[in-house]
Amino acid sequence: MPLARSLSRVLVERKTTRRERAGFLTFLLVVLAVIVAVESVTPGDLRVVLFASLVPLVGALVLSVLTTAVLATLAGVCIAGSYPLFAPHERDPGQMAVVLAATWAVGLLALLIARLGSQRQSLLEHTRGAAEAVQLALLRPFPLRTKDFEAYGVYLAADEYARVGGDLYELIESPFGTRVLVADVRGKGLDAINAGAAVLSAFRVAGYEEPGLSDLTRRMENILDRYNEYAETIGQEPRHVTALLAEFAPDRQRMRLVNCGHLEPFTVSEAGPRQIFLGEAGLPLGLGFLVPDEERARTVVETRLPYGARLLLFTDGVTEARDSHGVFYPLARRLRNWTGLEPAALVREIEQDLHRYVGGRLHDDAAILVITAR
Repeated sequence: MPLARSLSRVLVERKTTRRERAGFLTFLLVVLAVIVAVESVTPGDLRVVLFASLVPLVGALVLSVLTTAVLATLAGVCIAGSYPLFAPHERDPGQMAVVLAATWAVGLLALLIARLGSQRQSLLEHTRGAAEAVQLALLRPFPLRTKDFEAYGVYLAADEYARVGGDLYELIESPFGTRVLVADVRGKGLDAINAGAAVLSAFRVAGYEEPGLSDLTRRMENILDRYNEYAETIGQEPRHVTALLAEFAPDRQRMRLVNCGHLEPFTVSEAGPRQIFLGEAGLPLGLGFLVPDEERARTVVETRLPYGARLLLFTDGVTEARDSHGVFYPLARRLRNWTGLEPAALVREIEQDLHRYVGGRLHDDAAILVITAR
């Protein structure tokens, strides 16, 4: 997996440093010299020097158009010069013309490959820039802060050429205390991003206005229901969203949580990790129509955040990540080794360990948040 990732970085994205490109060019020049040296000691009927025409083709995968043109020229010079030097008996003008024509044709093909690779790199950079703009418009960069709390975290997109998917997070300061949201939209693509934007906008607005978490989740679901109605009119699938909302009291320890089909969080302290059991999870946002209106209200659970503890929230991209044997990522067991880490270090450790566990690449988006009192 690391080798495949490195090859993708070089061949697909053409992401190389100046030093790496210089080293690769030097290697190809050495290969040319070796081909010419071998040609000088091989029997006359064996034309090893013709392999020199392949050198610019290899270089075109990484190097610029100009550098590839230089390689193609050098390859042509090597082939043209080798015949009179090492095979003076072969003076058939027709044969030489065919050899040189084939050499320059391969060189032109190498230039075309280099040009297309350069255009693909520019397209990927523009696409990545657009994805980053979407992320900045939708999700604020970490760390997030309010007067009493701060959140460290990371968003890990499964698509290495994207920066945002269907996972959401937010931390706001409201008249009712600091409020936190972590959520996961069903599905992928722009449709999931649009549904997520509707939920996130509803949280940011209603989070300042609704005094209770149950009323807040109902209002968020109403916004998502209206979005789904619109989505169906334009031929898109309705989306549902798993979400976990938390609210901290001014004393920084009492907290209320509402679980809408999401994963239960952990507290992490010197005493060790502890999962907060919230009872039976409520329906995800967008599926409230499955029960009567009087049963749509989600249960609010009150608990305490121990002094000095951090609250860890995450999406299923973390716990459903698998290793090469198909075993799920053991988050609870891993946390036992990291109880003494600061919030930012804890996030980094989970991120790095998760990548090591899956072999470098996730198959689903993942969001990780660590909330701590300031």
